[in-house]
Formats: sequence, C-alpha cells, structure tokens
Amino acid sequence: MADDWIFDSLIGFLRGPVWNVPILTFIEHKSLVFEPGEDGKNDTEYKKIHDDYKNLVDFMLGSYMEDIQISAEQFEAACGKGKVKTQFQHTLFEQVWAADDFEIFKRMMIQKNIELQLQALELLQQRYGILPEVLQPADAKKKPDEENEDKVMEQIVRKSKEEHEAMIAALNEDEAQLEKALATSVVEHRRLASEKQNQEAILIEHMKKANISESSGLRDFGSPVSLPEHTEEVDPEDLKKRTEFLRAQRDKLLEMKRVEREKLLAQAESSTAKERPKSARAARSALGRSGRQKIDPRTLEIRKALAKKLMDEVVHHEED
Repeated sequence: MADDWIFDSLIGFLRGPVWNVPILTFIEHKSLVFEPGEDGKNDTEYKKIHDDYKNLVDFMLGSYMEDIQISAEQFEAACGKGKVKTQFQHTLFEQVWAADDFEIFKRMMIQKNIELQLQALELLQQRYGILPEVLQPADAKKKPDEENEDKVMEQIVRKSKEEHEAMIAALNEDEAQLEKALATSVVEHRRLASEKQNQEAILIEHMKKANISESSGLRDFGSPVSLPEHTEEVDPEDLKKRTEFLRAQRDKLLEMKRVEREKLLAQAESSTAKERPKSARAARSALGRSGRQKIDPRTLEIRKALAKKLMDEVVHHEED
C-alpha cells in the first residue's frame, strides 16, 4: 500500500542513533534510582520520571513527523491501512509502549539498572580474563536493532582492557581487593542474574494481563543463565562493600557509554542533518536539556497510534 513507507521509515528511525542515543541515555541514567524490591515505595518519584520519559518520546516522535511532513491525522489514517514490513526487535515496542504504560516503564527501568550492574561486573571479569565461557559474547549474527549498542560495548571493552593496568594502579589496596573479589566471584553475578529474571517474569505477567503474551513473539529472553555450582561464604559487610563498589563501576560504565554514544550521534548528524534536520537537532537538544519540552497535543495521538499499531503488528500477527 502507499502508506507502507511511513512505517518502514519510522522503524528505521527507531533503530537508528538519532532515536537511540537520547532514549537509551535517558533510560540508563534515570534507571539508577529504580531498585528491585521497593514496589510502591517510590512510585511518586518514578511517575515524575515516567512523565519526563513520555515528554522525551513525544518530543522525538514529533520532530521526526515534522521532518517527514506527516500530520497526526495522516499518521492515524495510515495506521489503519499500512503494514510494517521491516522486522524489529521487541525493545523498540517496549520503548514506545513504556510511555503509555507505567508498569512496563517501571519494570524496564529496574531491569536496566540490574543489566548495567551485570555489564559492569562482566567488564571486570573480562579485564581479568576470567569471564565464564557461558557468559562470553556470542558469535551469532546480531539483529539490526542491536548493532549500535554492540559497537558501543565493543569500544568500551577494548578501552577497558587497554587501560586495565592504569586502572589497577589508581586503586587503593582495599579497592583493588574488592575489584578482584568481584571479578573472581560468582555470587554477585548469580544474584543479579536472578533479580533480572524475576523482573522479566513480573513484566511478562503484566503483559499477559494486558493481552500481550510472550508466546506471541513479543519477547524472547532465551534460556536462563546457567552458572557453575559454587559455594562462597561472604561476610555481610564485605557484600555491602562489593555492592557499593560495583555500583561505582556501573556509574563509570555509564560515562563511557555516554562518550561512545556521542560519537555515534555525531556520525549520524553528519549524514542525516540535511535530510532530517529537526530530528537531529532534537536528539542533540535532548542530551543536554533540563526540563520538559513543549509538545504539540496532537503528538500524543501519534504516540498512542504508534503504540497500538506496533502491538497489533507484533502481538496479533505471527512472524513471517
């Protein structure tokens, strides 16, 4: 159909750095306050962050719609006719749907906080050359949606290994012992992996209630991580120190990601600034902004129409 190009174009935008850099940067940096096991206690603060997230999503979508010169009315009409031909990963659906659903947003943020700690821990293990084989990066071909983030992590792993000796030299004796204890321990990895799987299970249950079943192909978590059996006694005080140290490593990882994503965005700006000027400016503005952007009320209808369309395509239709 004549309207099909709208969805293929939009999915291409959602997979690219102009969308991903500001969206993922927001998700990762704001996820640090989302802790598992505190359901309901911080919902007031979480909902303020959710409102900021909705504003960011609407700001980016609105800018893109202006670039391709599509009105809210035209987009809604296209939603009833067009069909998404381009394959995309469930994370794209989740990013858009999370703006409409607070519970999905909260679970997404908690999972991201845990995932960042896991990445920081695995980065330590890679530096020491003792990352378990089961956790080594797979050689399988990545989906297009994952390629930019793969590039970011590849650069971070490379720099981390290159700067390993300098990092060790900068640590005091207690910090060096903590780092080595974390790198050689499976306890912390098992705890984080378990927490992540628990959050995934809660999210799946919520999606089932919303008639979004994992059996539809929306989410593919794969098999649970299998860690080697090992008994390790850790003093509670030492465990607390390890957790605090790991979170500090997580924060350093966030800064490294920010630097690498800035490079990706700069590359995208150089190639798309003329074709999509408002989207490129919006992405750059979103990274350095404070406060919410003024949003055309019609953009809200665009987001809701997009979320519904993506759900229809991903959930209610079998994959080809």
